[in-house]
Amino acid sequence: MGRAIDVYQLVLSFAQRNKLGEFDYKTFVQAVQRQARLSDQDEPVYRDLALNPDTVLVPKLFLLSREKKLVLQTLGNEIQSIILPQHFSEIFFQEYRRMDESPDVPFPDEDSLKISVPSEWIQSISVETDLGSVSEAKGDKAVPLYRITFPDGVRSLVVPSAYLPVKLLEYSVLKLRQYLRKGANKDYMYNKLVNAFPGKEGQLKEALGAVLTKNAEAVKGIQISESEFTYPFWAYFVSAIKKDLEKKENRTAEDSSFQQSALLCEFFVNYYKGKAQRIQDIEAAVKALDLSMRKPPYYFTIEEILSFRDAKGAPLLGRLSQEELEGRIRLKTTKAEDGALPELLILSMSGKRAFVAKDKALLLAVKLIGEARSELRVRMLEQWKRLAEDFQSIPAMESDEAFLGELVSLIETRFPVLDALIRDRLLPLVRDEAAARAELPPDIARLFYKDDLVPLDELLSLYRKPLLVDVRMLLPFWYSVPIFFDIARLLHRLANRLERGRGSRPEEGQAAAKLIEKKPRGKNELTAKERRAAFEAAANRIALELLPKGYGLEEYLKILEERWNTLLNPEAKKNLVYDVDSLARDYLRGVLRTMGGSSFTTQRVKNLGSTLADSPSLSKIKNHQALELYLQLYLLKIVGARLERLP
Repeated sequence: MGRAIDVYQLVLSFAQRNKLGEFDYKTFVQAVQRQARLSDQDEPVYRDLALNPDTVLVPKLFLLSREKKLVLQTLGNEIQSIILPQHFSEIFFQEYRRMDESPDVPFPDEDSLKISVPSEWIQSISVETDLGSVSEAKGDKAVPLYRITFPDGVRSLVVPSAYLPVKLLEYSVLKLRQYLRKGANKDYMYNKLVNAFPGKEGQLKEALGAVLTKNAEAVKGIQISESEFTYPFWAYFVSAIKKDLEKKENRTAEDSSFQQSALLCEFFVNYYKGKAQRIQDIEAAVKALDLSMRKPPYYFTIEEILSFRDAKGAPLLGRLSQEELEGRIRLKTTKAEDGALPELLILSMSGKRAFVAKDKALLLAVKLIGEARSELRVRMLEQWKRLAEDFQSIPAMESDEAFLGELVSLIETRFPVLDALIRDRLLPLVRDEAAARAELPPDIARLFYKDDLVPLDELLSLYRKPLLVDVRMLLPFWYSVPIFFDIARLLHRLANRLERGRGSRPEEGQAAAKLIEKKPRGKNELTAKERRAAFEAAANRIALELLPKGYGLEEYLKILEERWNTLLNPEAKKNLVYDVDSLARDYLRGVLRTMGGSSFTTQRVKNLGSTLADSPSLSKIKNHQALELYLQLYLLKIVGARLERLP
């Protein structure tokens, strides 16, 4: 039952009640016994403390000693006395309070006070290497007392940890005030320093005067320099004092205190100067971060943010650590006034996140809408024209609802940032805040209706019927003459049936074959059939070089497709493959018009695949190597390569 009692709390209560830092164990036990006898004896813990307190207290006290919470003075196996850290701390606190009343009192150490502090409660630190990290420590220090050591044989001092860093700096400046007051030291220092500050005699007198009469102001000047003169003054001032004291052969205790103070002030000047410079660096880095976030393309992943550079080309990651940069971003995406959006908005896109400045979100939306309209219009016109030429149709050409669904799918796959802005309904909220600040960009009103975004087709200014009209204008005139159109469609169907009877090519092969055959033929040039055969032979030969052993063309295309197409949504995945294949077919159509079979070489195919993969439309696909090989093999498939599994 002894484990249920908090012995450490009993020790602290006894020490505080009697204002003791060290006390006799037997006196403590008697007090505990008296208290236990007054408590309920039906409780085993009180009964044990009343009858045999050692069985409860001794094991706990030794455990507390191992935890360095107290020190036990023992004789043999018996505890004689208990010592708490405050016993020694209070001795040094008293010495520093004496220094407040009489600045001539030297900095204390163990020798001058003739005490020995247990090693558990005092730590030696160097003014040159350790004092900075100890001064930076937040909260409770590791030990109650620090022994500060100095170079060049200067005597060490002991200071309570609670006095680091501010109080120790105050006492150091107080000691230097005493130095200036001794004899002619003030005039001596002025004459020593005046040559270092030509034309600044007034500032020098003011700085020395602050040390002499305005101790708090001098300390504040070191901590928060509001003048460019402060740190140079202190650097020359403490250096001059050190040189003056080094000349003395027989130094007094007071001289040692002046040396200690000069070295401490030298440290604190550099310490606070470094902190001030660090604050300036952080402010400059944050400013550069804000500016970079508001530059095109206006949205950035965390990886891109970590690679930001300032106006001079220096990386921000040098001024701020990765944790600090990420912390700034996190703060800017979460902290906001009541009823307002945070400064940075998060856009979620297929497992990735991007960040956009709130005040640039509308501008980004207008930019992306313009890009999307331009690309999707060209894309749909080409696709629908090809379908119409083959007398085919898709639901998006027949129904407004299906057309809108097609737009949604294309925006999701090809413009994920715009999709995120629309999907997360961020733009109406941003518009409302911008309107309240009278900061709405021009031409924004058309994007909204009744406090919400207009439908996607209206947002993009893309409508099904006008697109169909544009497609018909691109077709030969007889597509618009009913009788010619019906005859052509009938002939087309008959040709397809005949082709299927002979074993037709896939759609890609037919398109490529038509292009190959359409090239005008000169006197000594190959026939269309011969030209097609030359391309097919070249395609099969090149495929043999590019395909790994044991794979057929179709089989390996599927494998490569899984490598570069990492989308999880099945519909989006299918659409992306369709888009890439369509882009390859369109690209090849232009190339084949000017190419002969003999120039269709392995290197040419590799160059075509590389050019396609590096195009703006495909450059964001991650596994670029797999995409390039896929495009190379797909181009060969279109031209006519038909390789089964290789040996």
